[in-house]
Order: sequence, then C-alpha cells, then structure tokens
Amino acid sequence: MPDELDPNIADRLVYSAISRLQPARGEKVFSTRRSLKQAILDAVREAYEIGLLAGEKRPLSETTRPGSANRPAWMDIRLDDTDSLASRKIRFKPVVLKSLLDAGYRCVGDLRWVPNQELMQFHYVGIKTAQQIRAILRRLDRSD
Repeated sequence: MPDELDPNIADRLVYSAISRLQPARGEKVFSTRRSLKQAILDAVREAYEIGLLAGEKRPLSETTRPGSANRPAWMDIRLDDTDSLASRKIRFKPVVLKSLLDAGYRCVGDLRWVPNQELMQFHYVGIKTAQQIRAILRRLDRSD
C-alpha cells in the first residue's frame, strides 16, 4: 500500500536511530533526552533525504536516463577520468574514488539518486564525504 512506510525504509530508520545511540555493557542503552532527540532527528533527516531523492527521481528519470537528449553533460563524466573531474572542479580522495568505482558507480550521474546513508556504507566514505558529494551534485545540477 503506497500510504504506508516501506518496511525496508522503516528498518533503516530504526537502525539509524539506534546506531547513533551509545550502548553500555550488555547492549542496554542509556541516553540523555538530548542525545535521543538528536538521534531521532538525524533519522528523520535521513528519511527526508531518501524521500526527497525518490521524489525528484520520478519526474526527472526520463531526462536523466543514459542516452536521453536532455541529459545534463555532467552526468556522463566518468569517475575514472581525472581530467574531466578536474575541469568541473570535482575532487575526490583516491580511496573514496576507488570505493565508488568498486561499488559499481562509473559516472558522476550514477551518484545522483544515492542517499548519504547509502554512500556512508562504502569504505572511507563518512558523513562529511557524503555531504561533500551531495554538495557537488547540487552545484552541478544548478549550473546546468
């Protein structure tokens, strides 16, 4: 049913909120109200990002699919082409680039709909790097 939260997303939200808590011995969680609020706020922001990206993907999927005449040129920049990346002022650390390539991402456009939480599952990609990738994509999106 489309009005209900997807079970996979619900599981990710719960996991995300719980993983941000600091468990004590025996897996018991002792938390202040402030840290619990922050963990839930982080999970809600992640859910919003996932929903926002999914909402953008639907109407833009035709124009952003490979081979489309209206596809922005920046989406076809290969991640292994350092000259093209440098010409657009896109810089990734070599270990991050290797992680993205090993995960199967070949072009900058492949990263367009990937939420931060999914990016952070790769080696050497933390929250700051994921946010930098998202900022690069927003900048490229605005420029075209």
